[in-house]
Amino acid sequence: MITYYKSTLKQPRLKKLNKFQVGSWINVINPPHKEINEIASTFGLDKRNLNSGMDQNELPRIDFVGDNTYIFVKIITPKEKMEFNTVLIVIADNFILTLSKEPADYMQDIFKKDSEFISTQRVKCAMKLLFIINQGFENNTTSIVKLVNSKKNYLRKLKSKDVNDVLEHEDNLNTLVTTYYYTNLLYDRMIKKIKIFEADREIIEDLVIETHQGYNLCRSSLKTISHIRNSYNIMLSNRLNRVITILTIFTIFISVPAAISGLYGMNLVLPLAKNSMAFYYVLMMVGIVWLIFAWFFKKEDVL
Repeated sequence: MITYYKSTLKQPRLKKLNKFQVGSWINVINPPHKEINEIASTFGLDKRNLNSGMDQNELPRIDFVGDNTYIFVKIITPKEKMEFNTVLIVIADNFILTLSKEPADYMQDIFKKDSEFISTQRVKCAMKLLFIINQGFENNTTSIVKLVNSKKNYLRKLKSKDVNDVLEHEDNLNTLVTTYYYTNLLYDRMIKKIKIFEADREIIEDLVIETHQGYNLCRSSLKTISHIRNSYNIMLSNRLNRVITILTIFTIFISVPAAISGLYGMNLVLPLAKNSMAFYYVLMMVGIVWLIFAWFFKKEDVL
């Protein structure tokens, strides 16, 4: 789907257009091959890069073809499970274009009343989009870090579901680390390759700082998850050893009376076999053996 919007300094509110005008913002969502071919031929854009904008596995990067700048960034699509998608931002001579496979949250922020998104100021619009997208990443990163820390504080009460959640967070954090790393490279190239006004340069420099902070925060959380996993494995091992020890002791205590009573159950002449107090003597013998085992286990710190 192709949608055209435009705003100017005199009319800062974005207005939806029926067709393209110079200075427009072209927003493309999940276009079929026909629309991609149409966009490429109509606006003289690189078809390969347009197709890459639909690739969910595309990494953040910047490409220059002719006079057009192609900026690939990642966005997080709000679903039950965190999903990473690609957004392509194209800065051309007389328009700016965004292309993505899924609708993005940044659309809501752009259409807010106090949002300054002047489509005729192409580079400034790109900076605004990058800033909004980065805020989304920062919010999601902070949310994951809080969840991981909450699991760390209740390590002894973790259940299988909690461990599965932690492993899912680890997978998301690894993706975030990769994304932050390549996004930082992207910003460095933008600073070097794109002519940016001083006010916009401050924005992208702030983005570089925030990207570094997000990268380090994710790395720190991954170390925390590694600590949680190791601690959980140690706890499981200790629990298993404890259970095995208890079962072994229980088996020994059961085996003693079973062995002694088994002897007296044989059809043989045994000591005390004809004594009326034999049963009590056997119980006393079992008790003495139990006490000996209990003393030994206590001495060896088994109990």
